[in-house]
Amino acid sequence: MIKLLNQINEAFLITFTAVSLISCGKESSQKNFVARVNDSYLTSEELASMIDTNKINNFYKNEVIRNWINKEILYQTAVKEGILKEDKFKSIIEDSEKELAASFLIKKLYEDEKVSFSLDDLENYYNQHTNEFARFHNSYLMNIIAFSDEDKAVQFRSIVLESDWENALNVFKGDTSIKKNRTNQLLYDYEIHPVTLLRVVTDLNPNEISIVIKDENGNYTVVQEVQQFRKGTIPPFEAIKPEVEDRFVADKKENLIKNYIKELYSNNDIEVRN
Repeated sequence: MIKLLNQINEAFLITFTAVSLISCGKESSQKNFVARVNDSYLTSEELASMIDTNKINNFYKNEVIRNWINKEILYQTAVKEGILKEDKFKSIIEDSEKELAASFLIKKLYEDEKVSFSLDDLENYYNQHTNEFARFHNSYLMNIIAFSDEDKAVQFRSIVLESDWENALNVFKGDTSIKKNRTNQLLYDYEIHPVTLLRVVTDLNPNEISIVIKDENGNYTVVQEVQQFRKGTIPPFEAIKPEVEDRFVADKKENLIKNYIKELYSNNDIEVRN
């Protein structure tokens, strides 16, 4: 499925490049524009659709505008040089249109298909593909919660130490100071951010509770390492159930697409000459 989706992404990239050359040349007379090349305008709305203008810095914003100008001026010059009328260009556009249409169809099939399954289905899939779930990096199964209020974080940690994580969650259920809450989340070491949190997690023992950790955003985090899995080890089913489910569904959908294409072969007049 990964290979198939990569092929779809490549088709999108090729088609987007070709179609962009055409769409960039559309004329408009918008007054609210941030850049213009002759009769073609880049509006504020279009720029906002490319980047988050509220969060991005001016340097990156100017780079986006400059790239738009470069693309637009090259496109307009290509039009003047008759590039769009050349047979090779038309052939690429036609092929790209087919690639894009096929990609949209496969994407629609993949997204619309609803796969039903039972817990037994997932367990059987796990048992049949056990080696595929081996960790390729050190991994940590952990509980993690972050508060905007330091006192709340300290209180939460105290309750966990006195009872357990689940009881602490029940006590703080609905608390508006909670900014992040993940239970039994399995992460590779490179997925744990910031680095200070990773250092704390790697030093914990199974079921140990961390101190309250303040991050760069002013939030206060408490983490509990449930279990750790070294590179090459295979976690038990319960630890990676969400991952097993994702793989199971992806395989089912991939088979759906393969069968769909086989059916198209049988329902269409196809001839191959050597």
